[in-house]
Amino acid sequence: MDKKPCDSSHDPEVRKGPWIMEEDLILINYIANHGEGVWNSLAKASGLKRTGKSCRLRWLNYLRPDVRRGNITPEEQLLIIELHAKWGNRWSKIAKHLPGRTDNEIKNFWRTRIQKHIKQAETSQQHGNSSENSNNDHQASNSTSKVSTMAHPNETFSPPSYQATFEPFQPQFPTINDQSSCCTSNNNYWSIEDIWSSMQLLNGD
Repeated sequence: MDKKPCDSSHDPEVRKGPWIMEEDLILINYIANHGEGVWNSLAKASGLKRTGKSCRLRWLNYLRPDVRRGNITPEEQLLIIELHAKWGNRWSKIAKHLPGRTDNEIKNFWRTRIQKHIKQAETSQQHGNSSENSNNDHQASNSTSKVSTMAHPNETFSPPSYQATFEPFQPQFPTINDQSSCCTSNNNYWSIEDIWSSMQLLNGD
């Protein structure tokens, strides 16, 4: 007959669900007296009707004396972010750098708090960029319409015509028919003899 491997998880006597206080006390007392050891063997030797995995998680995440739960400090948050950027989802390795913190608690804190805020910040940034692009497109459209209006105005400017208002200027110069008469006293012009006589009178001659 072929023997099937024993799987304690399908054992009807294996208890599942939340741990009760009596089970916690049994596990704490057994580990205090015998140490941690192999968890499958520990589960059977302690008399707990639990799997070795369930005993290990219960001890490491809740019952061990140095475990710290809740109230993650800002310094721890920064360290979690820094180590996650360096190692990714290696929660056990990250937990070793935070004394008293469990890998399960760090994982839950990351997924429910930090990762949530990161996604919200990315969503807000995307909305902000889309709004900015929309405003830029709107401004560009307005500028284009203004340029188009300036290039093709509705009313064209035509300079006024002054030809009908003013007559062409024609200079009027007197026509001198007789050049000899331009220097006579009859036309109020001084002759050379008159100028010479005046100078002699002024000099007292």
